[in-house]
Amino acid sequence: MQRQYLSIDIGGTEIKSALIDHSGNIFEKNHTLTPRQKEEFFTKIFEIITPVLDKVTAICVSVPGVVNSATGKVKFTGALGFMGTFNFASYIEARTHCPVYVGNDANCATLAEMWLGNLNEVHNGAVITLGTSVGGGIVINDQLLYGPHFQAGELSAMIINHDVADPHYSTVGATTSAVKMIETIADVCGIADKEDGRRVFKKINPHNQVAWSLFESFCRRVAILILNLQTVMDLDRVLIGGGISAQHILIDEIKKQFRLLQQSDYRLRDDVTMPEIMAAKFGNEANLLGALYGLLLTIE
Repeated sequence: MQRQYLSIDIGGTEIKSALIDHSGNIFEKNHTLTPRQKEEFFTKIFEIITPVLDKVTAICVSVPGVVNSATGKVKFTGALGFMGTFNFASYIEARTHCPVYVGNDANCATLAEMWLGNLNEVHNGAVITLGTSVGGGIVINDQLLYGPHFQAGELSAMIINHDVADPHYSTVGATTSAVKMIETIADVCGIADKEDGRRVFKKINPHNQVAWSLFESFCRRVAILILNLQTVMDLDRVLIGGGISAQHILIDEIKKQFRLLQQSDYRLRDDVTMPEIMAAKFGNEANLLGALYGLLLTIE
């Protein structure tokens, strides 16, 4: 039997966990709500770890925030900002006497695609994760790009409209939220559950006039983001992640919008090569797998 590892994916809404073997096979998946207070958070983490500690070789964790994956120091951001900044890996190691790896969530998703997914053997690529905000991971010359401040791939902070006075309303994160797009379409189409993406896409797929206009605009903003990345890094492939990426119409429309952008200006046509755009392979398991791959790269 192969060695097993405990992988934990900490999100703003829930914490997922699983036992995973050295080949990426997943066992014993679980999930629980993410606490909103520090002490409750620590209690929950060790409620996950303690029952399986005698089964695992090491522990790996995916978290939202600025992460020095070499040391395990984390500056928690977003919904987990209340956790502050501290060495999360050392905290767990001291209480479990077990090797621990901690990685940024978007980087973990990218590592999963590099290991077993659609960036395997792709030398230069990126993962764009569409959700409440926009996450990103960048691969250059077969290496995940971290940056000296461990902030490479923070696509949500990119300003894309310099004419807007308030930068908050001109960033990728503020203007390219898949969750906000779903909520807006649900609202204008009279869908009671504003989080019901399936019903929203039942309006989008047949090109309902109002729904399609909002969806088309969203895809254009994603295409602009990809084009901007492409002008700087000249990537081979860009993957779209997040739950919305399971909708084939999304990838098709992003490609269409990219081509329309190129057709609108000869500089975009002549100076920018459209990368291959496709859905990421892994959905909700991406961060769990990527955290393990980050661990394996570190200890082996």
